[in-house]
Order: sequence, then structure tokens, then C-alpha cells
Amino acid sequence: MTSVEREAPVPSLEANSVAILGVGNRLRGDDAIGCIVCDEIQKVEAKVKVKFGTSTLASTSLFVLDCGSTPENYVQPVAVRKPTHILVVDCCHYGAKPGEFRLFSREEVDGLSYGLLSTHTLPLTLTIEMLSMETGATVELLGIQPESIEFGEELSHPVRRALPGVVASVRDWAGEFQTGA
Repeated sequence: MTSVEREAPVPSLEANSVAILGVGNRLRGDDAIGCIVCDEIQKVEAKVKVKFGTSTLASTSLFVLDCGSTPENYVQPVAVRKPTHILVVDCCHYGAKPGEFRLFSREEVDGLSYGLLSTHTLPLTLTIEMLSMETGATVELLGIQPESIEFGEELSHPVRRALPGVVASVRDWAGEFQTGA
């Protein structure tokens, strides 16, 4: 499993809002990982609110969207929220071992080939470009290397085993943008 490494964010005087967008098809094995990560983030945040009366990300306006296989349909709803940071979570082939994950910067996403992210109606690179243009936000991709994206399959063992680490990395990523952090 790979940890998410990135440069320290530039401090902002404004309150930050963070969008986490899960992308994938729940019927295609490991392609469901982005959607499942959203489910897990929402469960964790709900438990924290019930137990402690607040979210661990309370000083950050956090919203989580399961975009399924049509993330382009969520560009305007995301833009209305005016996030300063957007993380797209999706499986993508980038030559790693199944279950490994990596954070790709906006510039690196442009370098990914169209064929690597082909389970969506539109190329994910185009959706990320639209999100960037509409929001002015910093947009990054957390890519998880799949083992199989065949119809009717469940998450593969390596991707299922990586799920807790992926969720923790997404929470850590969002936590970096807490106001006053």
C-alpha cells in the first residue's frame, strides 16, 4: 500500500471547503472503490458526530458525493458549493500492484492516457478539467490500482485489503485543509 504524499498546502485566510468525489461503477469489481470510499467516509463522519457531537473535520466544510460512473453530471452541483479543494477518488491503471494507491496532481492527471480511465461516459480528465474551470479549486485524483473491473465481480482481495488505508488517506487529505491547521 502506498501512502499519499503531497506538498504542504498554502495557508489561506478564507475558510476552506473540501469536496470528495467518489467515481466508479459498483457493478464492475474494483471500479467500485471510489463509491465505496465515499460510503466509508460518510459512515465515519456520522459516527464521530454521534459520539462526540462534532466532526473531526468540523472546521472544514466537507461534502462527499458518490458520482457513480457519470461524474460530469456533478460538476455544477460541486461548483455551487465553491470548494477550494477537490479530491476525485477512482480506480485507474497506472502500472502499480493491485490495491496500491497514489495521489495525482492536476498536472499529472493530464498526463494519464484516456484509455486508462475508460469506464466513464466522458474521460475523467475532461471532468477534472471542467471541475477546475468551474470552481477554481485545486483538483487532485487519488487513483487506486485495480486488479479486475469485470462486470459482476466484487472488490478484489488486494483492493479490499487496501480500503481502510485509502479511507484513512482521504480523511488525512481532507484534514490538511482545516481552517487554522
